[in-house]
Amino acid sequence: MTTIHVKRAWGKPVRAQALVMREGFSPRYDLDRWNGVISRIGHSAEGESIRDRVLIIPTSKGGVAGGWAFFDLLNKGIAPKALVFGKLNPVMVQGAVLAGLPIMEGWDQDLLALVRTGDEVHLDPSARTLRFTPNPP
Repeated sequence: MTTIHVKRAWGKPVRAQALVMREGFSPRYDLDRWNGVISRIGHSAEGESIRDRVLIIPTSKGGVAGGWAFFDLLNKGIAPKALVFGKLNPVMVQGAVLAGLPIMEGWDQDLLALVRTGDEVHLDPSARTLRFTPNPP
């Protein structure tokens, strides 16, 4: 099992499958907010559902509307389990806290090179760690 340390984290421990994105993510602009599927054409996770997954994202994008979108997704039953960003903005933090979604930022290893979509990840925000066992290719 590999352990990644993060700089900042908030929320409860979570275990779920990863959904790894290669570019920034906005819940308002990249997502069909009625079914929880990445709908932006050409997005690295296009066609993937975010429901009950740990989203691993290099950076956030978008503004104020992105924050409330997580709360909306939670109320629709299609929210992710947690958010793990390389770099994020305060609006995403506010949205995650409002929705009760664990959130992490800043990893000590290249998470995008190590974790693949479908790998099971274990987040422990109080310890500021993310653990996973890579699945064979």
